Amino acid sequence: MHFGLEPFAGYILYVAGVLAFVLSVCWRPIVGIYYLVPLIPLQTARYALNGLPLGQSLVEIILLGVLLGLVVRGEQILPKTSWNLVLSVYAIFTFVSLCMGSLFLGSGLPISLSGIDQRMADWTNYMTMPLLLFLTAATVRETRQMKTLILLMCAATLLLDRSFWDTVSGRDFSAFSYDLQDESTAGYAGVNGMAAFMAEISVVLLALAVFERKRLLKSGYLTLFFCSAICLMYSLSREAYLAFLAGCLFVGLMKQRKVLVLLAVLASTWSVWAPRAVVERVEMTYDKNYGQLDHSSQVRVDLWEEGLHLFEANPLLGQGFDTYAYTKHVHGYGDSHNIYVKVLVETGIIGLLLFLWLMAKTFWAGYQLFRRAQDPFLSSIGLGLAAWMVCATVVNFFGDRWTFLQIDGYMWVLAGLVAQAWVLEQRVVLAADRAAVGNGDLPNALEPQATAGV
Repeated sequence: MHFGLEPFAGYILYVAGVLAFVLSVCWRPIVGIYYLVPLIPLQTARYALNGLPLGQSLVEIILLGVLLGLVVRGEQILPKTSWNLVLSVYAIFTFVSLCMGSLFLGSGLPISLSGIDQRMADWTNYMTMPLLLFLTAATVRETRQMKTLILLMCAATLLLDRSFWDTVSGRDFSAFSYDLQDESTAGYAGVNGMAAFMAEISVVLLALAVFERKRLLKSGYLTLFFCSAICLMYSLSREAYLAFLAGCLFVGLMKQRKVLVLLAVLASTWSVWAPRAVVERVEMTYDKNYGQLDHSSQVRVDLWEEGLHLFEANPLLGQGFDTYAYTKHVHGYGDSHNIYVKVLVETGIIGLLLFLWLMAKTFWAGYQLFRRAQDPFLSSIGLGLAAWMVCATVVNFFGDRWTFLQIDGYMWVLAGLVAQAWVLEQRVVLAADRAAVGNGDLPNALEPQATAGV
């Protein structure tokens, strides 16, 4: 905080959390969402709460407060969205797979009279993230609240960037070393997890910027975009570099052609201006002299090949959700370093298809809003979510960047905003129809050109 309040940070966050819980229940449920959003990517900041009563369950408790607030006000807890069906099926399937995994591991059921085991806790934490989607959609009522959430995301991103830069700015990047990498505030998500978040949030900021008409806000988005991109460069994460380029390319193709020019310039000159450590990190991926991958890349290939062999033993349903980490694998790793391989091993073809359905549904919802929304701000949110999914598709090919709240929490919040954006758009259409009827014109829903395009 840099105000001499570091020793009291946990207590301040704790008191603020208690206040947010009470206000969510007794006043407005969205207060809890406002409180959580800045803390989502700042995992190490949440560590300050661990020594306080129920501090480790802060996220769940605040979400419970939001739920209770909605119940007290008689509002929907699970509003109708594009995700209802896919998430319902996915939640049921993964829970059944979790129980199957217990049989595979030779342990008891995940829920028993003696308590909940670690795998059940992992599944519960995993399902908490989609809950963010529904609660965001249920609590947001107007565009102003959406903009507030976006600004809170920007504030948290700025804090993450500053924390990372304060750590690495004094290091020597004249040559690559693993000691140069730092996970910053991402905590147990690791270096690549932190870099994945930076890539994903950067393309969202770019999407917001290309739609923004107010110069001050546009400059703010672009400044934060470049700050995050610079921090991403110093993360030395090759997968995040690739995801960032894919996300920017998508935004450029869909909305702003100037981005494509910038990417072309970067691609042709990066080895000149980038720190030597970055150049070495990229070039070390494949050794042309020896014709082989570097150790890190080769380990991933070995794990993927092993995973495909494990898949052949249980091709349809897999060995069970969250079982990979509890079995032995090549090089002693507990992760497949590829979410698609991991899903295939644990949940089989059916689980992989459901997972891809969820990813595709999230991308398509954002893309459709981007293409159809009349409000430029809502369009920018849709484009941002779609671009995030492009990045997520890439980074998850090299590791699990999907099951961590500090990495993908904002994706679910954005999805909630996209879901509610459709509600706001329908209100605009209805208002226009009523005005048209009052003027003696046909409402939009009855116009021939509207029905022809359906």
